[in-house]
Amino acid sequence: MGEYKGRSEHLLREENNSKRKKRATKLKQVLFFSLFLLFLIGGSLFYVWSRIQIIQYGYEISKALREERNLQEINKRLRLEVAILKSYERIEKVATEELRMVKPKPDQVIIIR
Repeated sequence: MGEYKGRSEHLLREENNSKRKKRATKLKQVLFFSLFLLFLIGGSLFYVWSRIQIIQYGYEISKALREERNLQEINKRLRLEVAILKSYERIEKVATEELRMVKPKPDQVIIIR
């Protein structure tokens, strides 16, 4: 009977060890699958975030290019306005009509060298 009892305890221990090993293996599999799923979700989120960033930067670049074209157009108009304001004909017209200036007579001109 003592021999039978020792044998049954040994079989119970082996069965417990077998169950523990199966649980440990199952736990490792669940842990591995969980980590794999976590990396898969993290990678997907990073990919989506990076694509959204690229689209936003594209919109910002388009906006900056539109603004550059508008500023170039404004600059062109301002340069034209400066050229018009500096023209000799316009200055002479403002001097004679608005400021009531007259051209000097030849004897009023003094040449400085």
